[in-house]
Amino acid sequence: MELRQLEYFREIASTGSINEAARHLNMSQPPLSYQIRQLENELNVKLFDRTSKGVTLTEAGKLLYDRSGNLLEYARSTELEVSKTGKKRILRIGLTPTTVDTIMPYISQFSKKNPDVNFEVHDGITYSLYQYLLDGIIDISVARTPLRLDEVSYMELCSEPMIAVSAPENTASSLKLADLLHRPLILYRRYEELIMNTFHAQNMNPDIFCVCDDPRGAMLWAKENLATAIFPQSMASLCDGLCIQELDEPDLVTKILLIWAKGKKPVPLVQEFLDVCGEH
Repeated sequence: MELRQLEYFREIASTGSINEAARHLNMSQPPLSYQIRQLENELNVKLFDRTSKGVTLTEAGKLLYDRSGNLLEYARSTELEVSKTGKKRILRIGLTPTTVDTIMPYISQFSKKNPDVNFEVHDGITYSLYQYLLDGIIDISVARTPLRLDEVSYMELCSEPMIAVSAPENTASSLKLADLLHRPLILYRRYEELIMNTFHAQNMNPDIFCVCDDPRGAMLWAKENLATAIFPQSMASLCDGLCIQELDEPDLVTKILLIWAKGKKPVPLVQEFLDVCGEH
């Protein structure tokens, strides 16, 4: 199985058409079809169901598509790192959108102390970056609780409360959960269990109007005064024009962590980064 074949396979899967994939790859259709047949023969599975409308992934194809993305990313990362050997060191770090402001002062301090280091940044949600870390695609990642920590080592950078975000008509600077009982609520699915457990621990059953996967979209719902959204405080930068009230609940906080693979000593570059973070 060659990396080139995986790239061809993913292009066909993305376009749903061998002809369209060949056009994107600047090659003709017959050699592309030949490479996919070779890949199927080597794996002894059928990767695509072919129809008059194009191609769709089989179950085996879906599994290969899920795994091959990480394989190709790791190969590209390795190629970059090897090509820079003796010139620049590369720190491969994962960042979530809501933790960039928190980690940047640490990165700035580290970069000033280590001008020979370049960065390869992988953006994503905590769970995706967690898997990248276990797969060896990144060296270290910023993450936010709640999160399984049994397979990683970690350093806590800070903790932050949750905020209630609503249309600009509320005036109190902080709230208790009881103050939200009669408001319809929007929950970001990432924190649904934490928020609901905190309500239930106080024998309260909130009115959940919506559970969503995209906090930016939820802000639009809040702007329409449909409900009050509950998010970590660092998401306040997304809340222009909205009323932001801190939730005064000690059990309703998230921690921002640095995580790295457990069970082995961090590589020297990761340890140097951890040392700088520990100093600040």
